[in-house]
Amino acid sequence: MHRHDGPPACPGSKKVTMERRDSPRYEINVPLTFSGQAIVGQGVVTSLSSEGCHVRSDDSVPVKACVALQVELPAPHEPCTVEVAEVRWKDSAGFGLAFVHVHAQEHARLQRFIDWLKRAQNN
Repeated sequence: MHRHDGPPACPGSKKVTMERRDSPRYEINVPLTFSGQAIVGQGVVTSLSSEGCHVRSDDSVPVKACVALQVELPAPHEPCTVEVAEVRWKDSAGFGLAFVHVHAQEHARLQRFIDWLKRAQNN
């Protein structure tokens, strides 16, 4: 008998045994779209770190699903693309994503935005 635990983990993802955050999260409210194998949806990023985010969405996504993200950062920042993010958990309010693969240029854009958030929230 084969056991099925849902979709396989994204290539390059780390096994997570308990929730642990290495990077601070910043509260925000920006739209995003996501897509993956047989998954297309939209939502709002409600918290963000350099390693992942929380998304509030009416669209259902399975835990362990891999999706690509387009995050619409506020002006003057340009939108940010995450090539691969893995759904780590979900509840009635949304789901948590871990960023698995972000191109260097996109990661730098994301980090500049997070640095801006940090400065803005410390003022």
